[in-house]
Amino acid sequence: MITEYERAPTEKDKKALMKEITFAESFLPRTQKLAIFKFLGLILFALVIFAYPKTWLIVLLSIISFFMIWMLILEIKDLIKVPKFLSAKRAVIDSGIVQVKEFKIDRYIKIKSYGDEGDRFILEHNGQLTMVGGQDFDGVRKLKNKIKYIDIMDSEKRSYYHTRIDKEGNSLEPFFVFKGKLPDELMNSVLWNNLAEQVPFAGKLEDLTPYIKEQERK
Repeated sequence: MITEYERAPTEKDKKALMKEITFAESFLPRTQKLAIFKFLGLILFALVIFAYPKTWLIVLLSIISFFMIWMLILEIKDLIKVPKFLSAKRAVIDSGIVQVKEFKIDRYIKIKSYGDEGDRFILEHNGQLTMVGGQDFDGVRKLKNKIKYIDIMDSEKRSYYHTRIDKEGNSLEPFFVFKGKLPDELMNSVLWNNLAEQVPFAGKLEDLTPYIKEQERK
């Protein structure tokens, strides 16, 4: 049901990394301009206070300056850190390691996001069940026969630079879709505890029939 392995970056991986690098680089000139405008604004405020030392004006400009300085510090940090991060990301294109977690699927149940948890999926394959999803599957709405959770790391496996979900095979319609709050009976069941472990165990989707009926009664 689950296969894990490592490989070198493919052309698809390299294109995805370059796309992210190009997108991040497009914001750097704008960040530089904003930092310069804020710095000049602070100088202007200082000149105004020096020329017109009114108490109300000093208080007003001091409050505005506080927020400008705080934003300026954040922008300067980005201007220092982002180029270094992007340089490291470029190196990963040729020397990175790709970790792949591959799931094979016969059928699945979808649990629509409740709150900000993200959608989850209960998978069945060859008489086994497991659960995947949450924030790591952001943007995934339907599944195919095979899904791959992909992480691209540097050669020393210290930092992650790209994560995505790839889907392969035939598209699958969900066996059932849980919407809203899950039944308390399910959340307090041994079955749910096993699913929460995210380790395959013997079972089939029909094991959830009592909880599906409870959901349908709501």
